[in-house]
Amino acid sequence: MGTPDFAIPALNAIHYSQHQICAVITNPDKPYGRGRKLRPSAIKLTAQKLNYPILQPEKLNDSNFLLKIEQLKPTLMVVVAFKKLPQSLYNLATHGAINIHASLLPKYRGAAPIHHAILNGDNETGVTTFQINDKIDTGNIICQEKISIKSDETTGSLWTKLSQLGQVAILKTLDQLELGEIKYISQENRLATNAPKIYPEDLKIDWNKPATQIHNQIRAFSPKPGAFTILNGKRIKLFSTSVVEPLNEQKKDQPGRIRINKNNITIMTGNGILNISEIQSEGKPRMDVKSYLSGNKIEKEAICL
Repeated sequence: MGTPDFAIPALNAIHYSQHQICAVITNPDKPYGRGRKLRPSAIKLTAQKLNYPILQPEKLNDSNFLLKIEQLKPTLMVVVAFKKLPQSLYNLATHGAINIHASLLPKYRGAAPIHHAILNGDNETGVTTFQINDKIDTGNIICQEKISIKSDETTGSLWTKLSQLGQVAILKTLDQLELGEIKYISQENRLATNAPKIYPEDLKIDWNKPATQIHNQIRAFSPKPGAFTILNGKRIKLFSTSVVEPLNEQKKDQPGRIRINKNNITIMTGNGILNISEIQSEGKPRMDVKSYLSGNKIEKEAICL
């Protein structure tokens, strides 16, 4: 069970293992673009190539859908980047359902664990397989795989790495289940942290914050939806930044102040300076700063709001 491309490596890994997939369940096709044509999910496209039966229920507790699952007589349900399963569904499998979650639980329970790991400047994260129960991301842990987070890591690059790590974790989990060697570990709820979904207000940059914190915010929302600031009344998205220590005379400068030096853009923050490498204007493609400056004029003493 899965929908976005994050779930593809796990599907492929199980497909090429000794374990057998009886069906793939994903979200219904959604209208997309100006023409509102229906677009299938990434998992549906992959499942079609692998020639699996595909189910796309509107509701997971629909009686006809539940009957189809019951007829399949599944041993286990594997869930990756899907939605909350009702107990009436996962009880139809002999061993219930196992989820691949993109954090080291109980840290970052919720919809956006990768974003929050980068937002908080963590230097380590990973994936967890756990037994699904009636409360989100609280089930017993089965397997964890760790990975380091680089200082320039973005959600986009970490998303890819963790999706690949997920296939390692799920194969270990399935092998242990088959051999009867699974050891369930209860989560310590006192150590739990939340990773709620991202809202539009989370994307707005506050230049009074330290440069390191803003750098993490920009990394967390790259490549999409993109952290932004307001310059000359227009929304500007920022990408690929680095933190620079200010000179003594710069420490008194106003947060949000832009400085142009040849082909470089730096912005003053509440503590430190942020060097900008990539930028995107409204309605324009993302580009490097040199290309941006060749076609856009930034007034001297301009302030980002």
